[in-house]
Amino acid sequence: MRTGNHFKNKIISLKERLKELRIYSLSHSCNFQKRRTKKIDPLNLILSFYNCNLNGSFSLSGWAFHLSQLINKPISKQAIFERVDADFINLCRELLNRSFNSKRTVNKFMKKFSNVYIQDSTCIHLPSSLYEFYQGNKTYTGNHSVAKIQVIYNLMKNTFEELMVTSFTRNDQAASADILQYISAGDLIVRDLGYFVLRSLKEILKKGAHFICPLRKDVHLFFPHNNQLIDLKKLLKNKKYLKQTVLLGKEEKVPVTLFAIKLDRKTASYRQKYAIQDRDRRKKLTIEKLHLLGWDVFVSSCADLEPQVIQDIYKIRWHIEIVFKSWKSHLKLEKNIPKRLNRPFIPEAIIYLTLLLTVLFIMPVYRLAIKTFKGISLIKTTRFIVGLMPRSDWTLSQVQLNNSRRLITYETRNRANFTDKVAFLT
Repeated sequence: MRTGNHFKNKIISLKERLKELRIYSLSHSCNFQKRRTKKIDPLNLILSFYNCNLNGSFSLSGWAFHLSQLINKPISKQAIFERVDADFINLCRELLNRSFNSKRTVNKFMKKFSNVYIQDSTCIHLPSSLYEFYQGNKTYTGNHSVAKIQVIYNLMKNTFEELMVTSFTRNDQAASADILQYISAGDLIVRDLGYFVLRSLKEILKKGAHFICPLRKDVHLFFPHNNQLIDLKKLLKNKKYLKQTVLLGKEEKVPVTLFAIKLDRKTASYRQKYAIQDRDRRKKLTIEKLHLLGWDVFVSSCADLEPQVIQDIYKIRWHIEIVFKSWKSHLKLEKNIPKRLNRPFIPEAIIYLTLLLTVLFIMPVYRLAIKTFKGISLIKTTRFIVGLMPRSDWTLSQVQLNNSRRLITYETRNRANFTDKVAFLT
């Protein structure tokens, strides 16, 4: 039995977290294991995937090599190919679902709202041969296969409430109602323009929750006292800020507060230039829309806040973009998907296992580091885990965390880091 300092001081172990999810009994219920395992068991198969995927370019031969090293038995790439099937994908999906039901500790970082949710999505480009399973966009070069990961992230707990892998053809508007099952009174939802659906905003208000999102330019605005249509360009004339109670939509008449902040000339000119150069002919650019590009315009149910505060809160949404960057840059979510495939199981395994690693290991380490040190960077934490954990049996010790302080914290700069930007919500 090992009793070294490394194991006495261990605080997070990926093996133990997978066992807490009852991985072996779950593998039987998913038909991945139908009898006693001789060589390839689910725990070692998953751990060897992480060792292979994070140590270089992914391949079935590399996966087989790392599994052979782990169990001290020869494994062929054909054996890996045959075991990564629909049953293994179901196992990965169920492990991910169970990981969301585990107990979580609440970080009392923001006192104004009960929870702060960020809803967003990211796309993963797949080989065109998988178009039948994950339909993407169509261009003159042919059909493209694209998977979309829908994310609901709880900023207060630093946890994921939902990670759903869908086809690209299920757009963000179709996913706008997914968050309704998680929210309650006093919660705040921050999301971008893609999720702007009036019916969804109405349901959020019914639950007593709050939202902040950009205004869709083609939505009609009305004054609440006389139902008169609002000319937004005229309303913003000679102003730098605007806070106005309005009704959204011709039929829905959703009561919200309109917030507008005028941008500096450089930012406004960049937005307008980009819009003019946009080749998408479906976007009809009018003089009014061009003028509104010089403004940040939001709708929210937080009537007690000021426009500048609403703008600052919305900037927090970029935290999820940092999460996406850590997936694609350091966890190599998109890069390591093989280019020639005729069935979807390998890319699905890469996606689900990467998301599972994020929930079970990376985010717990990140939450622990936040409690231990100040100014923790998620991207640097992910890079630290990728570099160290495959050589440390996926077990993090207190000594390793203490020694990694300089590796996972922001550099000292004049500009505020992410932790500083959300501090005002305390």
